[in-house]
Amino acid sequence: MTRPSRFSSLAIVAVLSLLLTSFISSPAHAGKDRTKGKVNYGVTSWVAGTAGYSISGKASGRKGRKVQLQVKWSDGWHTIDKSKTKKKGKFTITGTLDWYGAHKMRVSVPQTRRDRAKVFKTKKFKIATSWVPRGSSASYLRMSYKGYNFQWNPCKTIKYRVNTGYAGEAAIPFTQEAVTRLERATGFKAKYVGTTSAVPLDGKRYPKGTDMVIAWSHQNDYPDLVAAVGRGGPGRLAAARRKSNNKIVLDIKQPGVTMNMAYAGEYPLLYDFPTNEPMGLVLIHELGHAFGLEHFADDIQVMHPGDRSPALTGYHANFEAGDLAGLRAQGAQGGCLKPYRKRGRYSALDLSEIPDFTRD
Repeated sequence: MTRPSRFSSLAIVAVLSLLLTSFISSPAHAGKDRTKGKVNYGVTSWVAGTAGYSISGKASGRKGRKVQLQVKWSDGWHTIDKSKTKKKGKFTITGTLDWYGAHKMRVSVPQTRRDRAKVFKTKKFKIATSWVPRGSSASYLRMSYKGYNFQWNPCKTIKYRVNTGYAGEAAIPFTQEAVTRLERATGFKAKYVGTTSAVPLDGKRYPKGTDMVIAWSHQNDYPDLVAAVGRGGPGRLAAARRKSNNKIVLDIKQPGVTMNMAYAGEYPLLYDFPTNEPMGLVLIHELGHAFGLEHFADDIQVMHPGDRSPALTGYHANFEAGDLAGLRAQGAQGGCLKPYRKRGRYSALDLSEIPDFTRD
């Protein structure tokens, strides 16, 4: 029986090693077809509430491939809309984007079993306000405790309820309009989930599945409302970290607003009024508090604590330049939050010592 030579054994080992290394180091897309295609972003600037995106394109591969529209936040790209390819790989994505400001957007086609992923060129979309914001963009102040800012997690939809109370059913569409204005200024997503008897000033937990309550109450029921048209604040807080930079923030858990209908005769249930401040202006002021903005001394800004300076055409419930900059800093662009998992300095006991951040 002839034995294999030492050199033959070494050659076999070398070949096997080469094959194994090649298998392990081969890229994930090995054997997949390269995705080809194009995209037309269409109109990329408009006034919020008047138009939306209408994107078309083509991607190679089988019919029914997923197509994603993504926006850039500080912690990376987030999918805001989806579609699928049809015949010959054609696709369309249509929808609304009413978040004020400039946003980097892109279309992405994920990898499949047969095809590689494809990311198309980034495009900047610009969404404008329907008015000219007044004042300086530096005119805002964020809520904080011991140097740590308050922040709503933008990866969570705000599920909110309305306590119609002393305002009646008219309070529902009126409140929904105010929340829409907040969404446009922050990039947050909100969903109305019904009515409730809860009142934020009670300090009690909200009904299950509710993140925020806006109540139309009266100072006869809640003495804390005396001399205040409304009061708003972030409610419960929890220590968290930003995914983008791991910095500690205080996660807003139970934002709320309580309006005082004792002032219904003085503040009409409108968003625009020629001679004095309407209730809508006070409501969006309180929503600013609920999502982490403090008072600021500039009387042009909505977040000014006293009587505001009217525009040439009267009083309008529009966020001004400082308000918009502050809400953008508080908004979705900062990225998602993650739990703060370490005990110690920011335990529940420490958080219970935070002062009340409800403001009028």
